[in-house]
Amino acid sequence: MDRNELKPIIENLLLASDQPVSPDLLRQTFLNGTSKEELLSVLKELQEDYQSNNLQIVEVAEGFQLCTRPEYSDWIRKFLKLDSSFKLSRAALDTLAIIAYKQPLTRAEVDEIRGVDSSGVVRTLLEKKIIAPAGRKNVAGKPMMFRTTQKFLEYFGLRDLSEMPTLEDFNEELEGQVEPEQDELSFDSDSLEPPPPDTDHPNGAVSEETAAGARDPETGNG
Repeated sequence: MDRNELKPIIENLLLASDQPVSPDLLRQTFLNGTSKEELLSVLKELQEDYQSNNLQIVEVAEGFQLCTRPEYSDWIRKFLKLDSSFKLSRAALDTLAIIAYKQPLTRAEVDEIRGVDSSGVVRTLLEKKIIAPAGRKNVAGKPMMFRTTQKFLEYFGLRDLSEMPTLEDFNEELEGQVEPEQDELSFDSDSLEPPPPDTDHPNGAVSEETAAGARDPETGNG
């Protein structure tokens, strides 16, 4: 198929799809011998074309997706009457991070790392389809193991698991955070003025009445 004919077809497939489109998925549609490399090249070209468009093509979850831009999210949320209920709690994020970096692993292994029961959190992540069963571990009791899903990649905008930040990335980010410098105080001698003279007591003299008032009224001691 001619490239000029192939390009608008793929663009429309991106629009019609509700999930990221990979070259492998496109090959199942184009059965005329179109190579994976050519399909990937067209996807990259479309992504470049949309750089100056009000929409964007992002590479996420091992595929490409035509989607809206973040700066218009508030208007889209209002138009579709969406709420912000799809948010992960701190416990859910902790559990998800453990599963993502150590997958596949069982709920008991998650509990051991977190130090608390994670059954409710794991159930929530399963319901949101961010994690999924990954078979049973070959130990006594055959407990179920869990792994992250494509929904996880879409949720965090990752192309694949290799894009997850490493410990070195976190260390570099912390090292790059420079504490704000304190404002320097100027001690220019020209800016230092002597205190105004005591007009009531010239030459710094203190009257006997003032000195007496400074003493303890009962003991007479200062």
